[in-house]
Amino acid sequence: MIKKVCFYIFLFFCLLLNIIIDINIKNYFKILENCFRKKIVLTNNLYVLICVIIALISIFIVVDILLILYKKNDENKGIKFKFNDGTYGTAKWMQEKDIKNVLGINDIPGIILGKYNGNIVKLPFESYFNKNICVFGSSR
Repeated sequence: MIKKVCFYIFLFFCLLLNIIIDINIKNYFKILENCFRKKIVLTNNLYVLICVIIALISIFIVVDILLILYKKNDENKGIKFKFNDGTYGTAKWMQEKDIKNVLGINDIPGIILGKYNGNIVKLPFESYFNKNICVFGSSR
């Protein structure tokens, strides 16, 4: 409901802006004449063409906004945004009991991953996990 009200307010302001621009086209041409120091003739056909182009641009903007809103709604249909569902994966932080069961702490030989509660956490060489590791760090 709020989206519709906001959209109608946007449409009203878009229409109001088009009317203001259409009314002031002659003033814009006077400014252009002063800038270029040349006489620019604004015929009725040219005036109508400019108003139509401005209206078409506004219509395309509104249609583009509508397409974006409807596409966003279509993309989300049927997707359950729940953690347990696994829609976007099931990765989470490892609990301390899992660290002790899966990874090695302190004296076990392996690849050092970091520290947890003052203990060195390692990926044991005899682990069933692969040893592919990506390291991100700052320079120096």
